[in-house]
Amino acid sequence: MTDIIRDIDEEMRRDALLSRVRRYAWVFVLLVVVVMIAVAAIYFWQDRQARLVRDSATELSAAITLGETDAAAAKAQLDALAADPNNGNGIIAGFESAELSLREGDPAAAAASLDALAQARGQDDPYGQAATLFAIYTDLNTGDPAALLAKIDALITEGGAFTELAMDMKAQVLVRDGKTDDALAVLDALLAREDLDRELQARAEILRTGLGGGSQSN
Repeated sequence: MTDIIRDIDEEMRRDALLSRVRRYAWVFVLLVVVVMIAVAAIYFWQDRQARLVRDSATELSAAITLGETDAAAAKAQLDALAADPNNGNGIIAGFESAELSLREGDPAAAAASLDALAQARGQDDPYGQAATLFAIYTDLNTGDPAALLAKIDALITEGGAFTELAMDMKAQVLVRDGKTDDALAVLDALLAREDLDRELQARAEILRTGLGGGSQSN
């Protein structure tokens, strides 16, 4: 009798389990479908990103090659690539555009390309700061002093990667603008900095001496 009751109990439990499985089977099916969709979406996104990178590299290569025969058209393509902050090759495109302008003897256009790249990347981006620095350097002897000083001051920050180079350029712009005393003050501040690059220190010393400020060492 006990065995019969046990068998009946097991049958009832098995039936209850099967009933629950049938009742919630759609949940398991849904989970499988969701996982499959997620995997497919990830694969699609990765494939799309890879294709975008390949297409971007192809566009960059084509624009650089075009520069050998049609500089204006090449610059237009390079500047378009540089203007897209999401384009991984935008940085290269911006500098290539500037170099193309310099080869064409147009430093103002080179500076404009670098300024556009810096704007696209943002002032907090290291590449954007580098683009600004090169734009200043390109336009150092011909650009408007006030405009140059505004760009330079944005690069002079505590612990900034380009602070010392920017201070050196600021002194040069101030000299060109006839502000000798201000230039000497900048040079003094630059030379007072710890662990100053030797080449930069030597250049600052030469400029300071030439301005009548005498010699100074750290």
